[in-house]
Amino acid sequence: MAKDKYAPKPLGDIMAGWNNRLSAYAGKSNTLDKQQTLLSEFLGAKLGDKCRVSNYREGTLMIEAVSAPIALRLNYLKMDIMSHFRAAGIIDLAQIKITANPQATQRITGNIKRATSNNKLTSLTMSKDTAEHLQALAASAPASLKEKLERLAQHAKK
Repeated sequence: MAKDKYAPKPLGDIMAGWNNRLSAYAGKSNTLDKQQTLLSEFLGAKLGDKCRVSNYREGTLMIEAVSAPIALRLNYLKMDIMSHFRAAGIIDLAQIKITANPQATQRITGNIKRATSNNKLTSLTMSKDTAEHLQALAASAPASLKEKLERLAQHAKK
């Protein structure tokens, strides 16, 4: 009798292939987490919060920075970072690649600002007290600045 290729497969057969992949992903995730800890430990709190280890493959450590200036600073520290990692036991580290990725800010901090249900951001309103201070400043300001301050103070009335 011919085998029906459309017959459902037992769940155990399907999950057997997944188990190896899932354990490989878990191992890779743990390794990257340890490397991120090493990087943060070396860089300190301020600079360590602005970058993350994105991958480690074949002796190459890849680091994402939230901006180009941070990436430049990390490039200056590249050899010191490599020495720190080697001292920690990652002796096969051969090079470090640093990239600037502004979208990495959301992944690194985990603080993604959510829009309201209408996909509109909530608007801020100016207090009456602030408008009065702007009017007081406008009274003693030059003519060109006076107009702008008065227009700005009008936003409190809206």
